[in-house]
Amino acid sequence: MSKRLHWLSWLLAALLVVSCAPATPTTPPTPTLRSDFRVAVILNAEGTILDGTFNEYAYVGASQAGRDFGLEVTHRETVEDKDYPIALNAVIESGYNIIVTVGFQMQNDTVAAAAKHPKVYFIGVDQFVPEAPANFVGLQFAEDQAGFLVGALAGMMTKTNVVGVVGGIQIPPVERFVRGFVNGARYVNPQVKALSVYTTSFADPEQGRQQADAMIAQGADVIFGAGGLTGSSAIVHAAAQGKYVIGVDQDEFRTTFASGKDADRILSSAIKRVDAGVYTAIKNVIEGKFSGGTLTLTAASCGVAYAPFHKADEAVPTAVKERMEAIWRALAGGTLQTGAANEGDVPPEPLAPNALPPIAENAPRLSDCVRG
Repeated sequence: MSKRLHWLSWLLAALLVVSCAPATPTTPPTPTLRSDFRVAVILNAEGTILDGTFNEYAYVGASQAGRDFGLEVTHRETVEDKDYPIALNAVIESGYNIIVTVGFQMQNDTVAAAAKHPKVYFIGVDQFVPEAPANFVGLQFAEDQAGFLVGALAGMMTKTNVVGVVGGIQIPPVERFVRGFVNGARYVNPQVKALSVYTTSFADPEQGRQQADAMIAQGADVIFGAGGLTGSSAIVHAAAQGKYVIGVDQDEFRTTFASGKDADRILSSAIKRVDAGVYTAIKNVIEGKFSGGTLTLTAASCGVAYAPFHKADEAVPTAVKERMEAIWRALAGGTLQTGAANEGDVPPEPLAPNALPPIAENAPRLSDCVRG
């Protein structure tokens, strides 16, 4: 009997040890990837996937599509323009059949590759080809809406009732930015004087500084730079003089003001949501809805927005923040038009003091556009 009790005691103790022991960690299963589609993002020679520009956002959009649809996603960096066809050929030969190229610099090489490889899908960020191959889509954005949003911000934040926009070369996308900015400022502040100028280059820092000085001399205390390096130089110069400034295309708080110098002077940026555009284009391929030509992203498709206020957040009144959200929602819901999409369009009637624009019941919120 004693031997039997001893054996039972030993068995119970062993079971207790086993039940209390920590579970052995298991390796999470490797997700099953689709075998029919593989995505490659080719970055332009100016950036990386962590540069805060179109390069990063294109990769973010592709990566999210990869997670959502079970796709393998890779990227290739380039050093010079001559690397573009080399990178394109390399990913095609490796079996990637959804290829994203970033920036207008890559347009010619992308279209040439699309013509040569009709079974591969090509997505060109900020590329516009009127007679594109059927397997190519260029991503464009409603610059008039982006400009309108930051124009409204400038119109509400100015103390002098003078704001300005330094544009780049006078081409249609820049014209839409400029017209949108002017109309947005006047929409919220009918008394505002909205200055605008086009420059002769997207890469002339000195010209940008000169134009900023000219606007400041006329009383401008909020300046929007919509002209590449020329515009960025204008807003850096204006910020150094204590003026509020607004960036363009990407969040320039993260790029142009990354050093932290005068970073509290950049209110926001007029954003082109490249991540949303790339995601949508890839989704169209996966769902069999791909259509060659041009895919234009608007507020309604989460394609344009304004950047966070970052270090200027405390300087932006709550009422201004509420109006900015309402204006974005009205644009997205179709109850507000910028009057700036085409030359000759009629600007909207100005808002009454402290009023909000009419918003459709089903209009999205800007937070709805944030993907995980």
